Amino acid sequence: MTECPHCKHMVDDGARYCSQCGKNLMETPEPNSTSKRSWLPIITPFIMLAVMGVALYFVYDYQKDVNAEVVAMKKEAEQEALAGEYREAEKLLVGAIDRRPELEALQKELGSVQEALTWDQELETVGQWIEEGSLKKASEKLTAIQESLRQEDSRLLVTLVPKMNEMDSRLTLKEINQELSKITDVDELAAKLNTLSDLNLEEASKVRDKIFEKIVNQSTKKAEAAAGEKRYAEAIAIIDQGLQYVSNDEKLIQLKERIQQEKKAFEQAEQQRLESAMQQAAQDELRNQTQALEVVDLSITKDEFGDYKVKGSLKSVATQIISTVTVKYDILDKEGNVVRSESVKVFPNYLNPGDQGTFDKVHYELEEGEYSVEMTEMEWLVE
Repeated sequence: MTECPHCKHMVDDGARYCSQCGKNLMETPEPNSTSKRSWLPIITPFIMLAVMGVALYFVYDYQKDVNAEVVAMKKEAEQEALAGEYREAEKLLVGAIDRRPELEALQKELGSVQEALTWDQELETVGQWIEEGSLKKASEKLTAIQESLRQEDSRLLVTLVPKMNEMDSRLTLKEINQELSKITDVDELAAKLNTLSDLNLEEASKVRDKIFEKIVNQSTKKAEAAAGEKRYAEAIAIIDQGLQYVSNDEKLIQLKERIQQEKKAFEQAEQQRLESAMQQAAQDELRNQTQALEVVDLSITKDEFGDYKVKGSLKSVATQIISTVTVKYDILDKEGNVVRSESVKVFPNYLNPGDQGTFDKVHYELEEGEYSVEMTEMEWLVE
């Protein structure tokens, strides 16, 4: 028996062809042909799986990087939006949507940012109207914005609250500033101070100072009017009312001291008049002298709020101490017509020989125009 070199089947000796595979027993098979035909179909799928695995890895790695970038952009956009930088947040979200347009959360977030941006622009318009003095229109618009935002349920819109509060404060400040020229009552002025205390704005300090100045001026004006009619107790009560709000104002403190001195002097003078008519006559003569003072300076100017202030200074040329100096003056328009006659006390109350005293008075009621001032009379007491 002989073995077939092709299929290994045992055949009879002398046979030329294999009874099993039919191949020529005299031919020797190629050594690698069977191996090639049998292994290639087996390894081909594994090669394809390896190639696909590498491709899928690179795709996965790229998508992972894109996802990380989108998450970072979304987080940064949220931070910018919560900081009030809505334009920057919008740019970041648009970029994120370009990379992942299928994410509805990004679209929703972009919509919220754009809504906040719209409201922010509306508040900017309110700010412009406030600066232009269109306070009624600004107030109506701000109220409408506040009502609309109260009905919204968005965490992002809460970031607009500080800006709304700022606009509300600026509006209140402008309204108070416009009302000041019409208010003469000290208690009403003090009420405006209470309103200003809630405003955290730099401009509020200027208006507050103006209210303080007007409280001082109104208290001075009313107290001097009462003292001029010898109602000294009432004059002192008026000053005490003003000092409740401007407790350290030196001008009011000096005025109170002066009126108290005037009251004392008046009471003493009354007693002295009863005791000696001649002594009173001598004091009247001294009081009516006209050579004890000379004018150093006298002017009228317009301040930043549109009010007119008369101010000036005097020098004592007397040989004795003088006190309780009163200056009377006329305010004239550009044609020279007298539009107002006023009087004001000189500070300090006592002037030694050679000393200078000053006076000033703000006029809120004057209309816009060119004015000059002329002194008409001076009065004083000789100590």
